Amino acid sequence: MIEDIRLQAVARFVDFDFENDTELQELVDLASAVSDTPVALITLLDKDTQYLKVRKGTEETAMPRQVSFCTHAIEQNDVMVVPDMLKDDRFTNNPLVRGAAAVRFYAGVPLTTSGGHKLGTLCVLDVKQHTLNQHQQMVLKVLANQVMKIMELRIGLEMLEKNQVELAEQKEINNDANIRLRSFFESSPNFQVLLGKSGEVIDFNKTAVNFLKIIHKIEIKRGDQFVKFIHPEFIAAFIDRYNLALEGEKSMEEGSTTYEETGLIWWEAAFEPAHDRHGDIIGISYIIRNVTERKLKEQKIISQNESLLKIAHIQAHEFRAPLTSIMGLMSLIKQEDYVAPKEYLQLLEQAVHTLDDRIRQVISDVDNNVVGNGVANHR
Repeated sequence: MIEDIRLQAVARFVDFDFENDTELQELVDLASAVSDTPVALITLLDKDTQYLKVRKGTEETAMPRQVSFCTHAIEQNDVMVVPDMLKDDRFTNNPLVRGAAAVRFYAGVPLTTSGGHKLGTLCVLDVKQHTLNQHQQMVLKVLANQVMKIMELRIGLEMLEKNQVELAEQKEINNDANIRLRSFFESSPNFQVLLGKSGEVIDFNKTAVNFLKIIHKIEIKRGDQFVKFIHPEFIAAFIDRYNLALEGEKSMEEGSTTYEETGLIWWEAAFEPAHDRHGDIIGISYIIRNVTERKLKEQKIISQNESLLKIAHIQAHEFRAPLTSIMGLMSLIKQEDYVAPKEYLQLLEQAVHTLDDRIRQVISDVDNNVVGNGVANHR
């Protein structure tokens, strides 16, 4: 069961194009430099395959999971270091160790999502025996943490971009629906009445009867002046639209009303001329649609798009500085043969925390994107 959940998490990331992500490539290159190894990888593990999503030192893009070293690395939380693969019973007979590749050294850190699922690893390899000191292992863990957060950020951005497209498609559908106003009683869930040229009720549907019973506690009857059922704040707009319809012009009105019985409801009202069989206008068809669900979806997507803009700004202006500091400090540490002064490590720690804070802010904006309040229907 736990593995099934992990595989579902992996599936969200496998098809994403991380290969061309320059920031992830820089982190892989940095992992190679810090570890002094020719090969460094970001891997994802599904049921049968290990995908090498971002690479340094190899052109391979995938391999069977059964020969993967990373399968063992994701079973723990810390860095898995294997100084000599030939001396580890788990890998002695592995074809990658015994074969032409002749891998001797491996170190890998699990890539763990914010939900606790281990997708794969940030790992380094060498064809000769090797080890990592405490500082190198610490930096490798920090880099793996940043890799995972950037990957989650990319997935979050893609989700928001899809929502932006969804909003555009939703608006296009709604516009088409407004153009194709259907005739009286064609859509029974909507509030519909047919009004005469003097504003009197000629006919109505069941939805109108039920709604007016709930809101006004009265039954609508043929011959009633319909204006008495209209909310006072909407009467002027209703009369203007009604007169336009009598002149042959279709129109729409949109708004919201709060009722004691139902709460806030968003609605969309259509005014359309009603003709007799000779084509003469005999009144208007008045149709009210409950668009509360649509409004809530639009508000949610708009809120998510605002987060997208904020994320894009942070990504463009605030990620580069701390990442550049990390890479510069690691270059200095490498020059010191990885025996760095305390000041270097303190500056490195400060830059890592700054980058971590920026990414946490972005992930928080994605996860906590809140749908605004708004509900709708007829007055």
